[in-house]
Amino acid sequence: MHGDTVAVAKALRDFAKANPLLVVKAGYFDGNALSAAEVGKLADLESREVLLAKAAGAMQAALVGAAQLFNALPAKAARGFGALQEKQDA
Repeated sequence: MHGDTVAVAKALRDFAKANPLLVVKAGYFDGNALSAAEVGKLADLESREVLLAKAAGAMQAALVGAAQLFNALPAKAARGFGALQEKQDA
């Protein structure tokens, strides 16, 4: 079975809150048994889409920082060469 494990854990948690007779005692994920606490931790995670969006935002921020650095280096070098040229002319 394939799907969003976090979404399933959240749905079980929400259903158990609305129906107190349902008690999650364990779970199974990727070939491993999970305790009830581990299933709860899965339910507390953000959705796959949110995590992917955060990762994309972090990558974009790193790329913007690198682009700003690469743009600043030639400008700084040009200012340095300009200052040297002014010093030689004086």
